[in-house]
Amino acid sequence: MFLLKEVNELYDNFSDKVFEENALNKKAKELIAIACSVMADCVPCINWHYKKAVSAGASKEEISEALAISMSIASGSKRAKYSELISNLEQGKK
Repeated sequence: MFLLKEVNELYDNFSDKVFEENALNKKAKELIAIACSVMADCVPCINWHYKKAVSAGASKEEISEALAISMSIASGSKRAKYSELISNLEQGKK
């Protein structure tokens, strides 16, 4: 691992704690994790959290919906970010 052993252990402890059931159950947390993994463009994370979500009882439809939400947010953020810029360019403004 490229991280110092102590830092890596802190990350592992943090991650383990985050994924414990609390206000959200494991399935909900893994569905969120899949969506975030898509947003982070992390293929290993998608693989990991997909398997964890299935193990937690998530259906293919639930996973598909979580992925669709992340894709919607990703494309919506680009639309929001660049709409004014493109409009200004079309009008000859800087």
